[in-house]
Amino acid sequence: MLIAQLSDTHVCRPGHLYKEVSDSNRKLCEAIEHLHRLDRRPDLVLLSGDLVDEGHPDEYAMARELLGELQFPISWLPATPTKGGRRQIPRAEAQAGVSFMIVYILIPTIEWYIF
Repeated sequence: MLIAQLSDTHVCRPGHLYKEVSDSNRKLCEAIEHLHRLDRRPDLVLLSGDLVDEGHPDEYAMARELLGELQFPISWLPATPTKGGRRQIPRAEAQAGVSFMIVYILIPTIEWYIF
């Protein structure tokens, strides 16, 4: 089995750049095109880390659009989303009927969330 991993894609809203510098949406498109050109095609694409940049609903819509081009099964291992030092549960996934369990390992406690 061949697994391709795409990590920390930081998809942005249309017309926005990641950190006002990098066109992360274009880079994701280029990565997808590269996967499609491989002689040995992946059996699975694992998306890990930060799928979107700020958690805005438009970013999730853009991610769905871009990832819709993938011709492979996709699995996602989300990052622990934070904003301003506070954990944010990405509501878009919960609304789409997808459940994740994220375990935060902190000292001296362990926190976990299922959403």
